[in-house]
Amino acid sequence: MWSAFRSLLSPARRRFMRECGRPALAGLRARLEATGSRRAIALCSTLLDANREFLAFALSAQGPLSALAPHATPATVEACLAAMLIFSVNLFARDEFARNESELIPLLAKVAQLTTTQVMLRRDNLRKAPRSEEWMLYSWMVTALGAERPAYDGELERRFGYNYLAYIGQYRGIVEREAARPED
Repeated sequence: MWSAFRSLLSPARRRFMRECGRPALAGLRARLEATGSRRAIALCSTLLDANREFLAFALSAQGPLSALAPHATPATVEACLAAMLIFSVNLFARDEFARNESELIPLLAKVAQLTTTQVMLRRDNLRKAPRSEEWMLYSWMVTALGAERPAYDGELERRFGYNYLAYIGQYRGIVEREAARPED
């Protein structure tokens, strides 16, 4: 608990949030609020907040993306968060997201500034990935940060997947409550 508290107040995390996290999130949230229903806004906002916190860790000195921290700009962080949003929607709303006529596909396309075809291709890549879905997300994040697609590394895949799933799992209850909330 002490390490989590120390991490929350660390100067590096606060600098990341101020310089990259908040500006990147502002663009995503503006597009989300312009196109989403109240329930979709609440659900995606929760996922974006969780993913922003994880990204702050991933780019920290202890994180799996620490080598790419100098490449973090509001634009690259926004691209990372968009990829992470697609991944986490797939994680939490897999059945709904699997349907081609799902409302989630055009919503995510608007928020991530992609075409609906690109969102569907990313979804399909997650389902048919030769490696784990988490490795696919890691690869998306690396390329969003301006680096070359990484060569497969089993240990890195395990560490990244464990860290991401453990972190995002903390938000499962909140996400489930948002998803179950009736539309107003």
